[in-house]
Amino acid sequence: MKVLFILSIIFFSTSSNAVVKRHDVPPENYVIDKMPEYLIDMPHEGHGVLIDTQWVVTVAHTIFYDYVGKDLIVGSKAYEIESVHIHPEYSEPNKNLLKGDLAPLISLFKSRSDIALIKLTSKVSGVKPVNIYKGKSEKGKTITVYGKGATGSGLTGEDIDTKSLRVMNQFQNIVENSEGNWIAFKFNEPANALPLEGIHGSGDSGGASIIFQQGAPFLVGLSSWQLGNGDISTFKGGLYGTTAYQVRISNYYDWIVGVLGI
Repeated sequence: MKVLFILSIIFFSTSSNAVVKRHDVPPENYVIDKMPEYLIDMPHEGHGVLIDTQWVVTVAHTIFYDYVGKDLIVGSKAYEIESVHIHPEYSEPNKNLLKGDLAPLISLFKSRSDIALIKLTSKVSGVKPVNIYKGKSEKGKTITVYGKGATGSGLTGEDIDTKSLRVMNQFQNIVENSEGNWIAFKFNEPANALPLEGIHGSGDSGGASIIFQQGAPFLVGLSSWQLGNGDISTFKGGLYGTTAYQVRISNYYDWIVGVLGI
């Protein structure tokens, strides 16, 4: 099992990478009865997103071992995994980065390409793939993010013990920065927050970050990691003021279509 999984249990909100919420809003306001059908649970934890009838995109750090031959449930049907394609610029942290000062680990997170594509052995039927956002103007847009990992509040941070509950949640935020590999947003305190402001928690990794254009969903990001500083042992994910990073799908559009062969 990957060292990042161990690390995420300790402190990072994505090993994903449900939703950490405003403390002054009823938690049930974030809960949704049914997740979008294009959002898929990965075999171990985290999520993937159906972007083509035979292809799923996820963050690379949700690939804990060889998933070829395992099933993904899309809609109500099981589809076998034919192949997994991890971006060539993805790398895992060595053990020396998993203790002490967070700065070297954060530097690795920022520099790598945390994205992977999964091909299914057969085409999905009855579920419409989500559109891919191809533009470069994510900054300032309101995003809706889905996940069913650990939850908590901005006052106390995420509670890892809630990850096993697997409750489907959504939250919203506003993209503050979109550059290179990443889009980023901050979990603001209530005075400056959206009604359903939030941040992804442990187990949410690979969850879809969506913008809606004329009612249609477009995939702009995948939940990946949170910014931290100081010593790893004292880091607490999901607190107000924390900045979250998501894989910027538009940055990888050429790589995606190249792997898909379209």
